[in-house]
Amino acid sequence: MDTIDDLNYFTTEYNELGLTPVEIASRLKTWGDHRTYDAIVRSLQRMLSGDTAVSGEMRVIISMLTYLQHLDDAQNSGLLWVQHSHGSYTALAGDFTISLSAQTKGRWHISIIHQPSGYSHPWPSWQNDLEAAKRKALFCLSDARRHIFEWQRRERSA
Repeated sequence: MDTIDDLNYFTTEYNELGLTPVEIASRLKTWGDHRTYDAIVRSLQRMLSGDTAVSGEMRVIISMLTYLQHLDDAQNSGLLWVQHSHGSYTALAGDFTISLSAQTKGRWHISIIHQPSGYSHPWPSWQNDLEAAKRKALFCLSDARRHIFEWQRRERSA
C-alpha cells in the first residue's frame, strides 16, 4: 500500500473513532506503550498531517481500536438511559453505573462507578452535547472494565 492510501485509511479510521490524539495516547499508555504522552500525541499528529508515514504498527492499533469500539457498541446497544427529573441520565452496564449530569453552557459531566468495589473511573473532560457524552461514557466504560479486570487479576496472583 502506498503512503497516500495509508494516510487515507488512517484518517478514515481515526475519524470513525472520534477520539483525540490525547485519548488515543491514554489508551496506548494503559496498554503498556513506553513512550511519553507527548511523544505519542506528537507522533499521531504528524501522521494525521501527513508529515510522516503511517507506521504499520499504528495501522494495526487504529484498526484494533475501531474493531474494539464496534464490539463495545454492540455490547452496549441495549443500554437503557434513564432520564431523571433534574435532567441527569443514568444507565446500568453490568456492575457499573454511568451518570451523565448537565452542566452550564450545555456541557455534560460523566461519572462511572463500579458498584461492587466503589471504584470511580477517572472523569473524562466535559462533553459538549448529550450524544457525545454517551459515546465518551461508553469509551470510558471500556477502560473502567479493563482496569477492574487488571485489578482482579493482580489480586488473584497476590
